[in-house]
Amino acid sequence: MRTQTSFALPALLVVFLLMASSAFAEKHLIFLDGYLGWYYSMPPYLSAHHQEIENLPYSGFSVVGNVYTSYVMSADKQDNNVTYERVWEEVKSLQGLFTRKTENFLVIDLDFPGNFWDDAVWARTTRNFAAVARAAKKLGFKGILFDDEAYANGRHLHANYMSNFRFPKRADVQAHPENYEDWEIRESHENRGDWVDYTCYINGVKEEESENCSYRNPDHSFMEHMDKVASRFKDIMEAMEAEFPAITLLVMHGPATAHPKTNIDGHNIKPNSVFETNEYKGAMFLGFKQGIHGAARLHDLGEFYRYHTQQQFQNAYQWRKYDIVSDAYNNDLDAGYRWFVPAADRPSWSNDVGVGFMVSDYGLTPYEDDYDMANACHPAEVESRLNMALSRSDDYVIFYSDSDLSKCENNIRWLDVDVPVPDPWRNMMQGVYASIQKPFWPLYMPLLLRKHSE
Repeated sequence: MRTQTSFALPALLVVFLLMASSAFAEKHLIFLDGYLGWYYSMPPYLSAHHQEIENLPYSGFSVVGNVYTSYVMSADKQDNNVTYERVWEEVKSLQGLFTRKTENFLVIDLDFPGNFWDDAVWARTTRNFAAVARAAKKLGFKGILFDDEAYANGRHLHANYMSNFRFPKRADVQAHPENYEDWEIRESHENRGDWVDYTCYINGVKEEESENCSYRNPDHSFMEHMDKVASRFKDIMEAMEAEFPAITLLVMHGPATAHPKTNIDGHNIKPNSVFETNEYKGAMFLGFKQGIHGAARLHDLGEFYRYHTQQQFQNAYQWRKYDIVSDAYNNDLDAGYRWFVPAADRPSWSNDVGVGFMVSDYGLTPYEDDYDMANACHPAEVESRLNMALSRSDDYVIFYSDSDLSKCENNIRWLDVDVPVPDPWRNMMQGVYASIQKPFWPLYMPLLLRKHSE
C-alpha cells in the first residue's frame, strides 16, 4: 500500500518540472540579413545551400521573393497580381528542405495600394496576402514577416502614404483657422514637435513637403481613416487565416510609434522622438489583432536597436505588452485626431499580442546619452543584447545583421556559406542559440514518474 509520503514525492516532482518548463520556455532567434542583399535570402540560394544553412546557429530565417515581397501592397497594376500559383512557383524549391530551421517566414513589405475607400484595390491586396499565406503553409513555414516600414523608391513612390495621416501644417491652421475643422485647430495647437510639417525620403532624397509623405482622403475625417485602415487589415488577417489557420504574423515596427503616450511617464522606449507619428501603423496593427481567430498568432517586434540594459528591454516590454492598452494612457485621448487602442480591444490585447525585439550588430550614434550605441557592436556586446532580448521576449527575437554599417566588423556574411563567419561571431551566435534550445530533461519526465511509481 502506497504511503502518503511516497505519493507526495512525485506530486512535488511534477510541480517542479512544470515550473521549470515554464521558466525555460522555448524562444526563437530569427536571422535577417541586411548586408548581402536579396540574393542570399531568396529561394535559389537557400535551396542550393540548405545543408550548410541548417547548421547555422539560429532558429529560422526570412525569405524574400521577386513576385511577392514588394508587390503584395503595390499600386502597380503590372506586378501586383500576386497569385498563389506565381508565389508557389518561386518558393517551391524550399519545400521539405529544412528540418532544424523551423521558424521560417516569407517577407512582405509595406506599400500603398490605393485609397482606403477603394474596395476593388483592397480586395486585390487582401487576396495577395492570402496567396502568400497559402504558400507559407504549404512550405511548412511558420508564417509571414511584415515589414511595415515605408521604402519609397522606384515604382513605390507613395509607400510613405501608409505611415502617416496628413495633418494640415501648423502655420497654415493658425494663420487661417476659419478654413479648418475644430479637430484640426485643436491638433495644431498641441505640442507635436515638427510632425505637422513632416519630412521623409523618396528615392534617397529628403522631401520637405508633408503632402508627399502622408495620405488623407479629403472626404473623410481622421477617425474615419483610422477605422477604415483597421477594417482593411482585419480583412487581410482573416483572409490569411482562412488559408493558414495557425499562421504566425511578425510585424517589425508595430503600434508603439503610433500611440501619443509612447515616450512619456518614464517609458521612454523610442528616444529618437519618433512618436505621435505613423498613425496608420497603429491602425494596421489593430486590424491584424481584430482579425485573429483560433490558432493564429500576432507578434509586435518593436524595431528599435538601441536597448542595451535589462531595464530598457523591460520598459519597452511593459509598455508594448500592457501599458499601451491601459485606461490611464487611453481614456483622455481624443479619437478625433489621435490614434489609440479602442476600449473594446484592451482586455484581450496582452493575450492576443506577443512582444519581441530586434537586435542588430552595428553601432548607432545616440539620440540620448542613455542610448549611446556608437561602438557597442563587438561580439560580447551583441551577445549581451541578444540574451537580454530573448529573456524578455514572449517568443521571437530577430537578429538583424548589417555589418556594412558596423564599426566593429565589416565581413559578417552569415548567409554567404562560401565566406565563413569570423570565429568570434560564430561562437557568440552558437552560445546564444544554445541557450534557447529546449532542455532535455522534460523528455524524461514520464520515465521518472513511471519509475517512481513502480
